[in-house]
Amino acid sequence: MSRLIVCVGGSVLHAILASVLFSLPLAAQAGGLVLNDLKAQNGVQLSADELKQLMPNAKVVSYHKEGSTRRWTNEPDGKFVASSDNRRDISKLMRSATGQGTWHVGDNGTYCVTLDWRERSENWCRYIFKVGEKYYGVKTVNDGATIAHEFEFSK
Repeated sequence: MSRLIVCVGGSVLHAILASVLFSLPLAAQAGGLVLNDLKAQNGVQLSADELKQLMPNAKVVSYHKEGSTRRWTNEPDGKFVASSDNRRDISKLMRSATGQGTWHVGDNGTYCVTLDWRERSENWCRYIFKVGEKYYGVKTVNDGATIAHEFEFSK
């Protein structure tokens, strides 16, 4: 979808910024995968035992659906310090953020994270699927339309 922005009495920079802001939600929606896509690509759900092997000392990269990239290392004691490039918040561009977090593997085979940023907190669990060499997390395995969030896990 394209939009025409007419700049009358304002700066070209404001017109460009407005154009970028309008396109960000569209970019976030484009190419997003859902659980049914993972299954169609023969994605394999990781078990609790597999997660317990993968997660300790794993370097994690989490891609937020609105554009931010967050990074942390799962320490064996269940703690981590995360950093984010803050791309999801246009008012904080060029200012990274850090937050304290904890992680664990749930008995139901989910990777669970609690993360305290300066301005907000997160508390979520995801079922992890591997598709080829990529990992994705979903909130539920009962709704094929649930959004899949991309992760990277490495040692």
